[in-house]
Amino acid sequence: MKPIAILKNALFACLPAGLLLTGCAGANEETAFSPAADEAYSVQAEMTYGDGDQAVLLLTRSGAEQWEAAFSDPPTLSGVTLSFDGNAVAASYKGLAFTVPKSALPAKNMLVLTTEVLDSLEGTSELPCTAKEDGTWITEGNCGGGEYSLIFAENGTPAELDIPSQPLHIVFTDYTACSAENREAASETTEITVTTAAETTAPAAQESGTEKEGTPS
Repeated sequence: MKPIAILKNALFACLPAGLLLTGCAGANEETAFSPAADEAYSVQAEMTYGDGDQAVLLLTRSGAEQWEAAFSDPPTLSGVTLSFDGNAVAASYKGLAFTVPKSALPAKNMLVLTTEVLDSLEGTSELPCTAKEDGTWITEGNCGGGEYSLIFAENGTPAELDIPSQPLHIVFTDYTACSAENREAASETTEITVTTAAETTAPAAQESGTEKEGTPS
């Protein structure tokens, strides 16, 4: 067989494989994706962190750096609510405010990272994301806890957050946008809680033996 014929045969044999590889590479390319743009919302969160610790909570955002985490599980945290306002964190249980209990510190530290990532989405109309086969979208970035990956549902709402260095993995469900009326009510509730906290922090700390903790360095 002539050398030219051999080269032609080799070219045609490699062409399908080359097209296949090109298609795979294109499927993994980043594309502009629009996340949900609600300023205020609530979402159910199932957290797995640390040495296999787990927690279930309702996470509510009322504005920039303003969050509330109401725990329903584990039993040691059930009924506890953590309120985040910038770098300040307050705790309450059935309306009684107190310093953040030691049992809640690991979860609180994970929530500081979680809210940091979610707050970074505010004002972002488009993100570089990669489409997944199940219809979800994934983006990656860095936060105070290291590298993270955030998965969005097709409608742009957060679905999963993973920060391997902690480790931390959160599954988000039941995303609900909050109305202006709900935001105003939440703001009033936060003001009442903060006032109560200032009045009861010292007695609560003495009785419970807990200590006030700031956000992780």
